[in-house]
Amino acid sequence: MNTKEIARTTLFAHIPENEIEKILTDIQVNESAFPKGTIMAMQDEPCNRLILLLSGSVKAEMMDPSGKIVKVEDIEAPNPLAPLFLFGKESRFPVQVTTRENVTALIIPKTSVLKILRMNEQLLQNFLDISAFYASALTKKLHLMSFRTIRQKIIIYLLNLPEKGSGSVDLDRTQHALAEYFGVSRPALARELRNMQDDGLIEIEKKRVKFVNKNKLIQLVRF
Repeated sequence: MNTKEIARTTLFAHIPENEIEKILTDIQVNESAFPKGTIMAMQDEPCNRLILLLSGSVKAEMMDPSGKIVKVEDIEAPNPLAPLFLFGKESRFPVQVTTRENVTALIIPKTSVLKILRMNEQLLQNFLDISAFYASALTKKLHLMSFRTIRQKIIIYLLNLPEKGSGSVDLDRTQHALAEYFGVSRPALARELRNMQDDGLIEIEKKRVKFVNKNKLIQLVRF
């Protein structure tokens, strides 16, 4: 088992490799390889295991009641999959997880996760920190999706990016990735960005976006 890769994960952060090796020998755990295009978890199947990505990346997709598949996000190693949904009476995967490339992952059954959290205080702290981070990210995504128009989605996204000293922000996603994140088409996103420039709200140069009229942007997303 590759303890160097496991030590890179957020769950095993700040834990020496020799201690990680000892922890893993005391529980049921499996390191597995998944070829590109493999479904690692189905939407609504029981979430009875913690999946830690050691290498590669996956895409998380959700099917709405009409049957439309919506891209939720891409997840890169070394991150866990759906840690918020591991515990609870109705613990199920909220999305379908499919590999975007060849993936190596550590699979830890729920019972083993409980055991190691009781064994090691740092592991417990790491798991709580991970859960808090994902809860915050989920809250931001829900807030974003509460806005009806593409313009409002763009604005709230931009306002949540770290601002540079010049009153600007750097996009952390490509336009294609942003369109998937907003649940809109790429042409629709590009068109709205152009409209916002024409309206004197922002200026765009490559990945940098300058706020021309920040007060107006804030007004547009106030309920």
